[in-house]
Amino acid sequence: MSSPAPQPLRVALWLAAQGFAVHPLTPGLKVPVRGCDRCSPGTAERPNPAYVEHDGHACPCHAAGLPCHGVLAATTDPDHISGWWATTPAAGVGVAAGPSGLMILDVDCHGGDVPTDPEQLLPGVELPADIAPGSVRDGQDVLALLVEARRATLPGCPPETLTVRTPSGGVHYWFRAPDGTQWRPMASALGWQLDMRAGSSYAVAPGTVTRSGAYTALGDCRTVAELPVWLARDLDRTGHRVRPERPRVALPRPRDVGNGYVAAAVEGELRAVAEAPSGTRNHTLNRAAFNLGTLHAAARLDRAQIVDVLTDAARHAGLPEREAEAAIRSGMSAGERQPRPLAGVAT
Repeated sequence: MSSPAPQPLRVALWLAAQGFAVHPLTPGLKVPVRGCDRCSPGTAERPNPAYVEHDGHACPCHAAGLPCHGVLAATTDPDHISGWWATTPAAGVGVAAGPSGLMILDVDCHGGDVPTDPEQLLPGVELPADIAPGSVRDGQDVLALLVEARRATLPGCPPETLTVRTPSGGVHYWFRAPDGTQWRPMASALGWQLDMRAGSSYAVAPGTVTRSGAYTALGDCRTVAELPVWLARDLDRTGHRVRPERPRVALPRPRDVGNGYVAAAVEGELRAVAEAPSGTRNHTLNRAAFNLGTLHAAARLDRAQIVDVLTDAARHAGLPEREAEAAIRSGMSAGERQPRPLAGVAT
């Protein structure tokens, strides 16, 4: 005989004590409760006539302690939490990912037509050629392929991080986001039936019971491990990581390059170098030096000036000086060996 599910309030307070912000879910469902009539638009089938459109971030209901707008109301305050569940004792528990510093890998197992294109199965991942037909059936199989391709292991077998079975048979792997990083929720960007809950999204806590069934913690592990480095790299590659926009910089350009094609080419290469994301800066600088090297002779560019402005752009990008010098030197030399004609191009 299975043990009874823990009381939602007890689960909510346990999560909050660990620094995880929670909010109540409508009893029997996995959607946030309606904190007051004005704050929820309802559904397409049952619109709420009392709804007033407004910015949820500035909603006055939050100051009043109402659980409006789900994740935006999420808190670790035990008094607020106790009050919410005193009002709705059967409410499920939602955990706000971003405010909690959590990333939940949502692995679906609901079947469906398996993509035949490897780029739809695991975008950007080189898969083994000997995948047996019919061996990939759901998200768990896709995750296993990713783990194999990265020669890695995933906490969860047996669970080394909090791992939750969903009513549909899927699995949620809970991780702590690396310090100082922000991530966005995305569906299927990592792979088929592999979704990431982060940022503004939320997960359903174990112990919550919906009309479809219960969310159940697997194994005995109740702690949350940090996101594995290999998985963080893949999620960064697939666009999940939020990076602050780097301000556009005012860059010098060589004198006497005119205002036509050559001037635009120089400006474009310098801009690409100055604003290149981390991990691509050296390659971008080398490529820019090569491209401008191909124009050097035909456009009668001053080589010393080109090197100077490329060096300045590399400095804006944060490249070490010696690394930048080497990338510029090799790129320029290679480009000058493959001069680009400018016949018919306005300069």
